[in-house]
Amino acid sequence: MNKKIGFIILAISFVITVGVFWTQNKEKPSIDGTQVMNFVDEVRGVSHSDFRFQTVKNETIEIDVEDNFFKIKGMEEKTVFLKVFGWDCKFCKKEIPELVTLKNELGDSFEIVAIEAQHFSTEESLEFMKQYGVNYPVTSGDSQTDFYTYLQEKYGWSGVIPLTIVLAKGGKVLAFEVGDKSYSLAELMKASLARE
Repeated sequence: MNKKIGFIILAISFVITVGVFWTQNKEKPSIDGTQVMNFVDEVRGVSHSDFRFQTVKNETIEIDVEDNFFKIKGMEEKTVFLKVFGWDCKFCKKEIPELVTLKNELGDSFEIVAIEAQHFSTEESLEFMKQYGVNYPVTSGDSQTDFYTYLQEKYGWSGVIPLTIVLAKGGKVLAFEVGDKSYSLAELMKASLARE
């Protein structure tokens, strides 16, 4: 009888140990993208909701965020793709031709604001823009840690790029998409606008 009880206790202990080990080491689903930000475990609050970006062509882009709105000064009447990307991210570079095409096809009713997050210089960004025929503003994200922290706090962003935030006219967030996708950006925009 004592041997049976001992065996049962040992078997239960084994099952519990395996279960604990499995749940702690279970892999999280992966996202195809490039990790550019490693956030600290304890997020500090962002004290303001106004962000200023300087484009590589020396223009200023101002974004006021509140609730589920990103109001971009001068772009209030446009559908906007707010992108966080990097020139050294293969998934990001794959999207550039489609972004250029969308901007050409949709003209003034659509805008793209791209925040370069991999610390390339202004000169390097200008060269890449020329190489890829980029027809939308590109900003340096070097000094935007508060903006990245805001994205982490509000949307749970893990720092993976490409990041696409689809904004309706007026700035309402329609979609927050992280990483490489199997669907096109045009399909993402169409689906997002259908939800509006």
